[in-house]
Amino acid sequence: MYFYTAGLIQRLGFSSNIETLAIFFSIFAGVLAYIAVRFIVRFTIVRFLKKLRKDKEILWADALLKNNCFGKAAALTIPVIISLFTSDIVHEHLAWNIIVKLSLIITILYVLDSLLKCINDIYELRVINKNVPLKGLLQAVEIIIFIVGGIIFISVILQMNPAALLGSLGAMTAITTLIFKDAILGFVAGIQLSANDLVRIGDVIEMPRHGIFGTVTEISLTTVKVEEFDNTIVSVPSYTLVSETFINRRGILAAGMRRMKRSFGIDATSVRMVNDGRHKTNLEAFRAYLTDYLKSHSRINQEAMLIVRQLEAGDKGIPLEVYAFVNTTDWVEFENIQSDIFDHIYAVIPEFGLALYQSLSSCSPAAKTL
Repeated sequence: MYFYTAGLIQRLGFSSNIETLAIFFSIFAGVLAYIAVRFIVRFTIVRFLKKLRKDKEILWADALLKNNCFGKAAALTIPVIISLFTSDIVHEHLAWNIIVKLSLIITILYVLDSLLKCINDIYELRVINKNVPLKGLLQAVEIIIFIVGGIIFISVILQMNPAALLGSLGAMTAITTLIFKDAILGFVAGIQLSANDLVRIGDVIEMPRHGIFGTVTEISLTTVKVEEFDNTIVSVPSYTLVSETFINRRGILAAGMRRMKRSFGIDATSVRMVNDGRHKTNLEAFRAYLTDYLKSHSRINQEAMLIVRQLEAGDKGIPLEVYAFVNTTDWVEFENIQSDIFDHIYAVIPEFGLALYQSLSSCSPAAKTL
C-alpha cells in the first residue's frame, strides 16, 4: 500500500515529501477501513443482539451488550488493518513495526479482559450457579493473562526473546514476593475459598473476633464483601477467612430456621426441694416446664435439637441454657420470637419459687442497703 500510494502521489505531480505523504495516506486508509468494520459490527451484530435481548431465555445477549464485547473485538482490527495497509512501511521502519506489534498486544489484552467479564456475567445470570461464584477464578486468569501480556510487551520493546526475559526476571522473584505479599496471600486464599466452597454469595457469616456479622454480597480474588444487618458494607481480606475461624450459617438457613442459644442465671439460694416422692427440686420442675413449653411452641422446630440444660455453676449463679431452632430465617422476626419466649421465661420464674441471679454491683444503691 505504501509503495502504491507513493507511486500514485508521484504520478499526480508531487516531487517533494512523497514518503511522508505516502505514510500519511496509508495510515489514513487503514483508519477508514477500521471505521468501516466498526460500523458493520455496530449496525449488524449489535442490533441483532438487541433483538435477542428481548427474549428473556437468551441470557447471554444482554451480557455481551453490557460489556460491549463485539465492539471491543472490532478494535482488534485496528492493528491488523493498519498493518495490512502499511506493511511496506513496517518492512522499512523498525520503530513502526514495534508500534504495530505493541498495539496488537494491548488490543488483545483489552478484548480478553472484556471476554472474561462477559463470561462472569453470563455465569451469574444462571440462578443455579449463583451459589458458586466464578469471579475469583476469572480474576486469577485475568492476572495471569496480564502478566504474560506484560512480559511479551516488554520483550517486544527490548527486542528480546520472551523466555530469555522471563529468566532474567527470576532474580527479582524474592523482591516481588515481599512487595506483593498481601496480593499473593489474597490470590491463594481466594482460590481456596472457591475450591473448598467455604463461602458463597448469600451466606450469613460471623467473625466474633472482628465484630462482623452479616450476609456475603460479593466474592472477589482478594476480598469478600459482607453487608451487615444495619446495611453497612465490610470488606474482609480473603486470607482472613482462611487463616482465622469464622461461622457460616449456610446450612441452618438452608433448612429454613435460625438457632436460638441463650442462657440466664438462677440464684442458687432460691433452689429448694418440693413436696414430691421423688425428692424433686423446683429447678428441675422449672426445666421440665420450659422443655414442654418449647415443645408446644408453634414457632419452634420440633424436628431439630431442643434442650434446656444446666451449665456449670460459677460466680454468676446457676446458668440455664435454652437451645432450640426457630422456624424462620428473617433476623427481625427471629429476634421478636426469641424475645417473646424469654419474656415468658422471666415472668414464670417466680411461680417456681426461683429468682434470677443479680450481683450486688448491678443493683441500685437502695437495694444494697436492704
